[in-house]
Amino acid sequence: MVLKKHIVVVYVALALSLTSCLEVASEITNWTEITDVNDVPGKTFYLGDDGIKLFLPKTFKRYSTIEYLKLLDSIVVDNKDMEIERTRVKYMRKLEGNHYIYFDKTINATYTLNTIPYLPITRQDAKFILGIVRQSQNQLEALTDLEYEKITAKHNDNGKTQIFKAIFKLTNTTKQQQGYQHAYYISSNNKTVLINLMAPFEVNFDPFLEKMIL
Repeated sequence: MVLKKHIVVVYVALALSLTSCLEVASEITNWTEITDVNDVPGKTFYLGDDGIKLFLPKTFKRYSTIEYLKLLDSIVVDNKDMEIERTRVKYMRKLEGNHYIYFDKTINATYTLNTIPYLPITRQDAKFILGIVRQSQNQLEALTDLEYEKITAKHNDNGKTQIFKAIFKLTNTTKQQQGYQHAYYISSNNKTVLINLMAPFEVNFDPFLEKMIL
């Protein structure tokens, strides 16, 4: 089994994600409780450099890396939490390909997408990645007040598209706060993207991914 080094690095970076330091905003939008994506006011974002079309709730706005970190500085009060997110963003920007950041102020959710060289993922690859991620999470649990719980991990291959999805619940035991990380690895049409959605609660984001065009 061969996995490119940068793929392993980015999934190790999953363990570094900003956890529950972003409290739920007072206004909750209905896209987090959708049953039909067509009922949600959305917006199409065209990533011209990569020929990709995203469909996201209209409450998401695109940010540059500098703008995003500046925004978090105005929201996050814990320096350790900010340092964790700065480290994660640094890892993501080191990947070969383009890096995109979107943020929803109504619920304080971060969506990031990285394009990387095309590399389909097998079920065995997915198991290996999960092992690497869990090892990193164990190390962080020993050094911080964070606890990680795997909610789900699934791999699907229909012959044309490979999707690996993993959702983790992160708990800050000191602050008694929680966050949910939704990670996706998608390969299709000779393109591969890595998607990470961090939100204060678990979200059914699959319908939005189904409307994405690679």
